[in-house]
Amino acid sequence: MPELLLLTDADRFPFDDGNRAAIAAAGRAVLELDGHDPARIAAAGDGGAAALFVYHATVDAALMDRLPQLRVIARCGSGYDKVDVEGAYARGIEVVYVPDYGVDDVADHTLALLLACARRVPSSDRAMRAGLWPPYADLGTMRRLRGATLGLLGFGRIARAAAERARGFGMQLLVHDPAVDADTLAAAGAARAHDLGDLLRRADALSIHLPLTPSTHRLVGAPELAAMKRGALLVNTSRGEIVDEDALAAALAGGHLAGAGLDVFEVEPLPQDSPLIGLESAVVTPHSAAFSEQALAELRGRALDDVLRVLAGDLPHDPVPAAR
Repeated sequence: MPELLLLTDADRFPFDDGNRAAIAAAGRAVLELDGHDPARIAAAGDGGAAALFVYHATVDAALMDRLPQLRVIARCGSGYDKVDVEGAYARGIEVVYVPDYGVDDVADHTLALLLACARRVPSSDRAMRAGLWPPYADLGTMRRLRGATLGLLGFGRIARAAAERARGFGMQLLVHDPAVDADTLAAAGAARAHDLGDLLRRADALSIHLPLTPSTHRLVGAPELAAMKRGALLVNTSRGEIVDEDALAAALAGGHLAGAGLDVFEVEPLPQDSPLIGLESAVVTPHSAAFSEQALAELRGRALDDVLRVLAGDLPHDPVPAAR
């Protein structure tokens, strides 16, 4: 029997014919599962799954224990907070990821959300589709990006790519990321904020680019939002749990913030009873920032390549960094 590869969320992210041909050429079999229900994954892998491709699934100790022949987990993305990496390594399971997945695509989406908020694009579109021709007073304040300060909370690959695009619009760049050195900031044409409070007070728009960790969970809550300029904008394309959504909705509803562009949420899919849904000043997209055709093709190919390398006894190109 050929070793079995399990692909989760195949209803949204299926392998293409080229991927399937590569799997067959390597002498492996693949089972593509819709969704990411843990019980269904465990049942499907009961016959001896050697590899698991993860988009939205949570891979904890309980699931790994139900897949005793698992040799490699491929996190199809740049973050791996939903995988118990230490638990995997303790069981002798390799974990791989695609650290630079969708950098340009998420950076593009970050600026798209920023522009949508600043220029009131979604609300203008909805008004016209309803047969209206709204005047300035009804549209609300629009903002020019040139000369405005973009505050970047975190300055990794995506934030630096977003900064490059923002500079093209004539924005000033202000960064809070203690891990980034002065040379990197200087090369990007960015200034360093003294601390998080300084970033919040000075930014006309705040863009969040942090991984989800215990220290970043709800890092931006009611006090932090209150510290931002009245009329400022917020964009989040990193992880929804970094922002307190109830506090954000209150800041938008009360007019303290003029808009928020969000691609990520504390609960996904975003519940229809979320207060964000009914706010004209909230622009929401379905965690789709990295969904370009090119990015998804590269993601599938690189994750598959590393899985096949591990199963063949070779070292992966992109192992998740963790103590072993």
